[in-house]
Amino acid sequence: MSKSPRRPSSGTRIAKGSTRTTKAPPRRVRAPVKRPRASRWLLRLGWMLPLVALGVGGTVLFLTYAFANIPLPREVPLASAAEVYDTNGNLIGIFSGEQRRFLINTDELINKKATKHIGEAVVASEDRTFYQHNGISVRGMARAAWADLTSGEIQQGGSTITQQYIKQAVLEDPGRTVERKLKEAILAVKLERRYSKDQILGFYLNTVYFGRGSYGIEAAARTYFDKSAQDLDLGEASFLAGIIPSPESYQPQGNQEAARARRDRVLTQMVEQGYIDQATADKWLGKRIKIVKGGDPTTGKEQPAAYFMEWLRRDLQREFGNELYTGGYKIHTTLDMEMQQAAEDAIASTLTTPEDPQAALVSMTPNGAVRAFVGGRDFDNVKKARGFNYASDNYRQAGSSYKPFTLLTAIENGVSLQSSFSGASPYTIDDPQCATDGELWQPSNYAFASYGYMDLMSATASSVNTIYAQLIVEIGPQNVADLLGGFGFDGNPSKKGKQPTTPNCSLVLGTQDVTPLQMARAYAGLANGGALPDITPVAYVENSNGECVKVYRPNSSKACGKEKVRMKSTQVVDENSVNLLNEALQSVVTSGSGTAANIGRPVAGKTGTTQNFRDAWFAGYTPQLATVVWEGYPLQKSGVVPEMRYCTDTDLCRPVQGYEVSGGGAPVSPAPMWGAFMAQAMEIGGYPVEYFEDGIDSGTVISTPPPPPEKPEKKNKDDKEKKEEPDKDEEEPDPEPTKNPTPSPEPSTTPPGGGGNGRKKPSGDDP
Repeated sequence: MSKSPRRPSSGTRIAKGSTRTTKAPPRRVRAPVKRPRASRWLLRLGWMLPLVALGVGGTVLFLTYAFANIPLPREVPLASAAEVYDTNGNLIGIFSGEQRRFLINTDELINKKATKHIGEAVVASEDRTFYQHNGISVRGMARAAWADLTSGEIQQGGSTITQQYIKQAVLEDPGRTVERKLKEAILAVKLERRYSKDQILGFYLNTVYFGRGSYGIEAAARTYFDKSAQDLDLGEASFLAGIIPSPESYQPQGNQEAARARRDRVLTQMVEQGYIDQATADKWLGKRIKIVKGGDPTTGKEQPAAYFMEWLRRDLQREFGNELYTGGYKIHTTLDMEMQQAAEDAIASTLTTPEDPQAALVSMTPNGAVRAFVGGRDFDNVKKARGFNYASDNYRQAGSSYKPFTLLTAIENGVSLQSSFSGASPYTIDDPQCATDGELWQPSNYAFASYGYMDLMSATASSVNTIYAQLIVEIGPQNVADLLGGFGFDGNPSKKGKQPTTPNCSLVLGTQDVTPLQMARAYAGLANGGALPDITPVAYVENSNGECVKVYRPNSSKACGKEKVRMKSTQVVDENSVNLLNEALQSVVTSGSGTAANIGRPVAGKTGTTQNFRDAWFAGYTPQLATVVWEGYPLQKSGVVPEMRYCTDTDLCRPVQGYEVSGGGAPVSPAPMWGAFMAQAMEIGGYPVEYFEDGIDSGTVISTPPPPPEKPEKKNKDDKEKKEEPDKDEEEPDPEPTKNPTPSPEPSTTPPGGGGNGRKKPSGDDP
C-alpha cells in the first residue's frame, strides 16, 4: 500500500498549476546532553588500557631479550646420569634415575663426514630451513601446521630447532600461551645472534628428549642401540631423528610399522633436501628396526662388574643421596677392569657347573684401593647383585684363615716362632676358660692326623689345629680378640650389629662370622706392615663441568681440586711382628696346605676350611696386592639363592665335581682360583717380583708339656674301626708331616712381652 504524500500546513495556499515549491521549516536541534564526569573517565580508560597493556608487554619482551640468561646444555637442570670409570679411565657403567643424559662434544657429529648424518637427519626432519632463518620461521610454522592438518598426525614440529632448545633450556611454563610463544621467539633470535648454527644444533642434540628416559643423542644411542652416538649408522640416526615429536608413539617394540614409517620418512626428506642420494636411502628403506631390550643404557645389556657397581652405589648414596642419579657426576673408582675380568675368569674356569658352590673374590692394594670385586658367580647380573652380595654381605665362619691373627698376637706378646707344641690329635685342653658346660675342649686335626712336637712355623704350614689351640691358651683369648678387633673384625651386623669380638678359645679356629671384604681388608693390613687401611672403591669424583667434588685418594687424582679426604691407615701391630708372620705364611704356600696358590714369586697366605666343609677360603698377599677367595654353598637359614643346593650340618656339601673341597686341596678349591687370578693380576699391574722383609725373632721360646696319656677304654670288637668325627675347623695336613723336631733349650711356659723393630714399607701402589 502506497504512502500518501504529506499534507501541507493549513496557512499555505498553492495556486493550481503552479510549480513553486515552499521551503520546509528548519529541523529542531536538540541541546547537547552533558555527560557525568565518571562516564568521561571510563571512556578514556577504555582507550588507554590496550595502549598501556601493549606498552607493558613490549617492555616485558624487551627486558626478556635484554636480561634473560640462556643456559648452555651443561646448565640445563635435567637429570643427568653419573658415569662410573675404572682406575684407567674406562667406562664401567652409570647410575641413573628415570631420566638419563650424557653431555658430549657434538662437533664431530655435525661436521665429521662419517657422522654428520646425525645432525642432517635432525635438521631434515625438524627444521629444514634451520641454516637460513634467524631463529624463527613463519613459513616453517605454517608449513608444519598444514602438514599436521592434512596427515591427521604430528608430522612436523611448529617451532624451529632454536625455539625448541629455548623451550627446554629456559621456559618453565609448558602451556602454549601467546606470551610464551613471544618470549620463545625473542630468545631464539637472541641465541642465534650469540652462537653459530652448528653450536645451537649441538645444544639441541645434547638436550632433546628421545623417549625411554633418555635426554640427548648420546643417551638415546646407548639406550636404543647399545653404542655411542658417534657409532650410529644412517638408519639408526634417521629413526632417532624421526621419533623426536612423539617418542613414545614410535617405539619399535610396540609399534614396529609406525617406527619404520617415521625412519623412512626422514630418509626421504634427506633425499629431497640433498643430504643423501636415493641409492643411499634405499639401503635402509623398509628395513626392520632392531633395538636393544631394556638393561643398562650404557651397554643395553647386563652391567659389567655388577656386584662392584651395587656395592659402590650403596656406598655413594649414603653421601650424595638422590643427587647421585641426577647430578651428572663422573666417579673415578679404584677398580681395574682388566683385573676384574681376570678375577671373573678365574672363578668361571674353576666352578663350571650350575650345581657348583658360590664364590667371591676381593683384591686390594695394601693401601686399601680395591682392584677386583666379585660378589657371586652371576658376574653381570644386576638383579642378583642387588639381591645378595657374597663379597660384602656374606658373613661366614673364617676357619683357619683366622690363625695368622692368633700367631701375630703371640709374636706381639713375645712368643718366638721356634716355640714348639704337641701336635697330637685329639688334644684335650685342660683349661677352664676353654670348657663348655663343664666339658673340656678337645680339638682335632684334619683327618685325625697326629703330629709330634712342631714349632709354630711348621704348625702354620700344616695348619695343625691342636697346636694352635694350645697357643691361644698360652697368650689368652682376650688378647687375640683385641687384635682381631684392631684388624676390623667386629661381629655380624645382621645378627647383633657391630660388637667386640667375643674372647673364646675357638676364635683360633675361625668360628667368628666375617665377610670376604673384611678378610681382604685385614690381609691388606698385613701386607701394609700391620697398618689397617681405610678402604673405599672411589678415587675421586668430578661434577658435570669437570670440577673436582671430592678426592678420596689424593695420589690417584691429577691436581683435582683442593678438598682432600685422605685415606688413613691405622697401625695395629709392630712392623717387625708382621715380618715374622710373613715368614710363617710363606711356608704355607711353598710347602704347606696352600701350594696351589704358588705363583712363582713370594706369597704369604693361609687356607681355611670350616666345619662340614661348608666354607673354604684362601687369603693371601704379595707385597703389592692382597686377595681373598671364598667358596661355599648358601646357608639354608639365610634364604638366599634358593635354586642352589643348600648346605646344612648333616649335608657335607660334597663332592664338587667329584672333589672334597677345602681351602687349598682340590683343583676346585679357593687356592687354585687365587693363584690363577694373582698370576694374571701381577702381570696386568706390572708388578715386579718383590720379597718380604726378614723379621728379627727376639721372642722367647716356649713349649707345652706333652698331654697326659689317656686311659684306654674297653671297646667291643665292632668299635675298633670307629673314629670320632672332629667338631671344629680342620685343615688338610702336609703330605709329609714334620717329624718331632729337636726341642728348643730351656723352654719357658710364660710369654714375656717383646717385639721387634722396623721394616720397609710395602710398595703396594695407591690408585
